[in-house]
This record gives sequence, C-alpha cells and structure tokens, in this order.
Amino acid sequence: MSQNMSLELNRVAQPAPAVGLAFATILAAHVAVDGLAALVPSTLGLIEVRLQMTTQQSAWLFGIGPLFSGLSQPICALISDSLATRQLGVVGLALAVLGIGALGLASDFVSIGLIYFCGVIGIGMFHPIGAATIGHLWQQRRTSAVSSFFVAGMLGGVLGSLVWPRVLSLPDGFRYLPWLVAPLFILAIALQRSFSGLPPLVVRVSKHSDNKLPPVRWTLVGVLYVGAVLRFCVNTALAYLFLRWAQNGVATEHPAWSLQEVAHAAAPLVGNLNAALLVGMAVGGLSAGVLVRSGKEKWPMVLVPLGFAPVIGLFPFMPLNVGYFMAVAAGVGFAAVIPVTIALAQHSMPGRTNLASSLMMGGAWAVAMLGPTCAEFGVAHFGLQTTFLATAVTLALAGLVCLPISNEAA
Repeated sequence: MSQNMSLELNRVAQPAPAVGLAFATILAAHVAVDGLAALVPSTLGLIEVRLQMTTQQSAWLFGIGPLFSGLSQPICALISDSLATRQLGVVGLALAVLGIGALGLASDFVSIGLIYFCGVIGIGMFHPIGAATIGHLWQQRRTSAVSSFFVAGMLGGVLGSLVWPRVLSLPDGFRYLPWLVAPLFILAIALQRSFSGLPPLVVRVSKHSDNKLPPVRWTLVGVLYVGAVLRFCVNTALAYLFLRWAQNGVATEHPAWSLQEVAHAAAPLVGNLNAALLVGMAVGGLSAGVLVRSGKEKWPMVLVPLGFAPVIGLFPFMPLNVGYFMAVAAGVGFAAVIPVTIALAQHSMPGRTNLASSLMMGGAWAVAMLGPTCAEFGVAHFGLQTTFLATAVTLALAGLVCLPISNEAA
C-alpha cells in the first residue's frame, strides 16, 4: 500500500515578547541584507574605474550576484529543513557582512569576484530562513507577515541604492566599508539570540495512506518558471543598462571629463534609478498580491508585462527626470506578478511548496545572471537604444509565455 509522507514544522506556544523581538529583528536583518545586496549594482561604475575593469568584466561581476545568491537559497532551505535549524540564516547575515564589507580590499577583478562571491552566498542563505521563520511566527497572518518581510527588503534595497553611490563617491569612500562589520555583526548576534528565544523546529513525519496528494502540474510549473526567468533577466539587464545610460548622458554633457569623473558623477544617478526600480517592484508586487484572485491569474500574468514593455523600449529617449518615473513603471511591469507566480507554483506542486517557492525565486534568479552579460553584449554590438528595445521585447515574451495557462489555473 502506497504511503504519502508529509513534513510538518511544529512549534510550542512562546511568549508574545519573544515573537515580537524575533519579528522585528528579522525585518531589521532583511533591511540590512538587501541594503548590502544593492551595493554592487548601484556602484558598478565606480568599481569599474577603481579596478580598471573592462565592460565585460563588469557585466560578469554583476552576474555573480543573482547566480550564486539564487543557487544558495534552495540549497540552504533544504539543509535547514533537514537539520531543523534556523541558524543558517544567522550564518548568512554574517557572511554577507564580511563579503560586502571587504569589497574595498579588492585590488583586481579576480579578488573582487572572490570576495563578492562570499557576500552573495550569505545574502542568499539568509532569505529562505528569514521568510520561513517570519511566516511561522504569525501563521494566522502569514500573508501579512511575509508582505512585511518583502517590504523590508525593498526598503533596504532603496536605501542602499541611494546611500552607497554617495558614500563611495567620496575620496577614499571604499575605506568606509569595513566599518559595516562591527554594527552588523551585532545585528547578527541579536538575530541569533532572537532565534534562540524561539522553540526549536521539530520535524515530525506522519504517514497518510488514505489521502493521496494531487499530482504535480509540471507543464504549468515549467511555464511559470520560464516566465519568472525572463522577468528576472529584465530586472538585472535594466540595472546594468541604467549604468550605461547615465554614463552616456554625463559624458555627452561633459565631453572633456575623464572616465573617473564621469563614473563619479553618474553614480548617484544610477543609485536613484535603481531605487526607483525597487519602488516600482514593491508597489507592483504588493498591489498584485492583493488584487489578483485565485483562479484568475492568467490575464494579469499576460497583460501586465505586455502593457509595461513599451516603457522600457522608450526609456533611452526620455530625459532624466522622466526616467525616474519610467523606472518605477518598469519595476511594476516585471515584478508585479512575482507573488502571483510563487502562489500559483505552490498550488501546482502540492506537498512541495518549499521547492516551488525556491524554483520561482532563487532558481529563476540564478539564471538572471544572463541579464547583464546579454545587455553588455547588446550595448557593445548594437547600441544602447537597441538593447533597451530588446529588453522590452524580453518582458513582452514573459507575458506571452503565460498564454497556455488556463483561465482557472488555481
């Protein structure tokens, strides 16, 4: 007789102060982690000039972030589930602080690549633990709790995008990075203590021989995954294109400036554009999570990317002040259906919701390393405007691939 195995994570009741402390500490840690994650995307031009990197090397450095932070998420989740521990989240925060804080010590492309690799591994490790724990803390309000976690990450990304270009543009600005380590290590200790105040995760395996889980809808999962990959590639490609667009604008306005002067002047503009992009992602993701109803996912997933794709194609023709608003719109265009995709994937993989979430987040994000490298190739061979247009077409394809989804998908 076949038996289905279901894994349940149980916890005993804990005092409200312990829950509140853990909740607040996780949110603070997510702000810090995503603030650290914003450093390289928002200051890539400064790093490029500082280490005399080529544009190809810059694109590959950018790609390290999504590749390894994406891959580390499902691996960390599987290990944490197997060991019934939350402590890998603390290790992730500490590793992220060490890796990003040490970027100023790099002297060439190889060294900064190795240091950044360590940092983004830590960034990826923190996310599944933080999201799962915060959802378990408030199980009766799981959606609200996870939304709070999502917003905290967006806040960190916006703050990092605004602050890092301005700090690192200062004389010897990179020397300030090691000062991050001590205060954020204190935050890691606080996170560890808050986890210790919660009961340990208890893994109980129960056997159900009567009720079989519905089969996994692999075709739907495949469609969702392809759409997620395309949208995340648009995300990373745009962040790279913002750099080249801002630098071209500064160089055109000041043709006598050196590469270093152009990079320093463009860095705050790039940070502002990335912050605007993150604001759009937050607004879009939260709005779609509230407005899209179960069973009605198809047309939002098709029409939102199609409707916002022209914004990306028109971007290089716009002045800077309009560009900020268009960056917000672009963020809505590729990020609005991310929570919808995750929820639908979880419904399509009953009994494997952790795997479903990891596929649509870390699994798709890892492939997004192709975004900046493809964007760099496009700029070098076809020009900035054509590459923006190709990125717009990619977003439109992300909508079109969702056409096979049934009207009552869930």
